[in-house]
Amino acid sequence: MFGGIASDISAMIMEECFEQLDAPVKRVASLDTPIPFAANLEAQYLSKNKFKEDLLELIAY
Repeated sequence: MFGGIASDISAMIMEECFEQLDAPVKRVASLDTPIPFAANLEAQYLSKNKFKEDLLELIAY
């Protein structure tokens, strides 16, 4: 989430289109660490549950 192109795009959308948005821009990403090689650790690294929670929160906004 840090330093990616999506952060620049979301910042530009918030700056230029804030008044037209129905909800705030929300960025969701995996942990800011290297991807582990072990399958059980990789499953914890991916933020599938967090994505679902944040998506539902944004829909309810």
